[in-house]
Amino acid sequence: MSAITIGTTAMRECERCGGIWLEVSTFEKICADREKQSAVLGAALPAPARQLMATDESEKISYAPCPQCGQLMNRINFARCSGVIVDVCKGHGTWFDRDELSGIIQFIRSGGFEVSRQREKREIEFERQQLRTEQMLAASRASGSIGLSYSDEERLGGISAAGSLLKFLLE
Repeated sequence: MSAITIGTTAMRECERCGGIWLEVSTFEKICADREKQSAVLGAALPAPARQLMATDESEKISYAPCPQCGQLMNRINFARCSGVIVDVCKGHGTWFDRDELSGIIQFIRSGGFEVSRQREKREIEFERQQLRTEQMLAASRASGSIGLSYSDEERLGGISAAGSLLKFLLE
């Protein structure tokens, strides 16, 4: 890998595959700074048309070692919803295959972080409602009233949880 600088951002690039290695702090700065994002997007080459391979070899998932510590990195969907799968070493940085960094910057600029935050909020609210329902059921079991009669509050809690589940599943 060779050291390169795009704008004021230092990174390492693989001459063979066009992949880029960014240390944790550098990637955080790019995510937060539109000027740095513009420099990266401006330096990006147009993505070549992808050709389909006739074999299943291209579909195999492989875990890459961290260029700094040599441990296998984790593969994650950036922001859990971007559709860009990157290799991450939590302590050292992120590996981006060719065009993945540009894809992430486009995701950020199109409001992807806000979409991700909203999804996480909905998931947390759904989990809270599930917990409330489970707590009410446990309280009913403890009092021996399970299967007898439910209060209006318990019915509303169940309806609310079912509605949240339906919203979650349909999105």
